[in-house]
Amino acid sequence: MGMNYTDEDLIRCLTKFIRGMPIEYHDIPCIDLYGNKELAELFQNSGNDHVNYLFTQLKRKTIKGKNFNRSIVGGRKWKGRDNSKEILDKERSQIGYRKTFRFDEESSSEDKESVYWIVKEYSLDKITMDLLSEHGEITHEDSVVCFITKKVSLCKNHQDIPITIENVVPNCVSNSSSDHDG
Repeated sequence: MGMNYTDEDLIRCLTKFIRGMPIEYHDIPCIDLYGNKELAELFQNSGNDHVNYLFTQLKRKTIKGKNFNRSIVGGRKWKGRDNSKEILDKERSQIGYRKTFRFDEESSSEDKESVYWIVKEYSLDKITMDLLSEHGEITHEDSVVCFITKKVSLCKNHQDIPITIENVVPNCVSNSSSDHDG
């Protein structure tokens, strides 16, 4: 199937992942995207010739709450770029949502470039999650599948006129459960 997954492909894959079923996309790793590692550290083996899809588990702000904490080491946060967009299947039934977030890396005033990351986060719709929960079929609760890219904005002649170059993160990242804290 290659690396150009449709929204429907990703939701179908996420459904299997959440249920603990085998998935056909073996090139999608599990990474603690919203954890206590810098993004550059998570993707240190990256080049610029592939896109990166990953599974990650969201962390609720409160135990029973509906909101999630999308911060990383140092308390810096991913910022929402849009409202959730519905994902429909071929029959035009809602099967999930897609939401976009942006994370700006810290840079010194001498830097001639700014680095930022864009993540598209795919989640199942509430009806599907409720049905899976009702049948006891959830093994990876609060999980999402993400598409992430790294972008570099170069400032021309030290002015604030950005020229954006997209550096897409490859899917060669390996992560083991030993990398997770708690």
